[in-house]
Amino acid sequence: MELEVRHLRALCAIADAGSLHKAARQLGMSQPSLTTQLRRIENSLGAELFSRGRTGCRPTPLGRSLLSRARPLVADMAALVTETRAAAARAGGPGLRV
Repeated sequence: MELEVRHLRALCAIADAGSLHKAARQLGMSQPSLTTQLRRIENSLGAELFSRGRTGCRPTPLGRSLLSRARPLVADMAALVTETRAAAARAGGPGLRV
């Protein structure tokens, strides 16, 4: 499995929210779906990225390392989309035709 931007967003949301339940709500998905996604990401990378407990989820040292690289990528992708949409609106060209 290759990591995609959506996976990085999910990892950032889990770290920011501190729990899978809160992160799932922020992402607009169910907690079981997010748990499955996290498990697949961890299996793909071969390491646990979050320690899970009664008080929530906390990034492991490896998870913190991954997050330090993921956060700028997620921010850059959001900026890329925003800037491209703004440029397209300024260009005033015809809309997408299907």
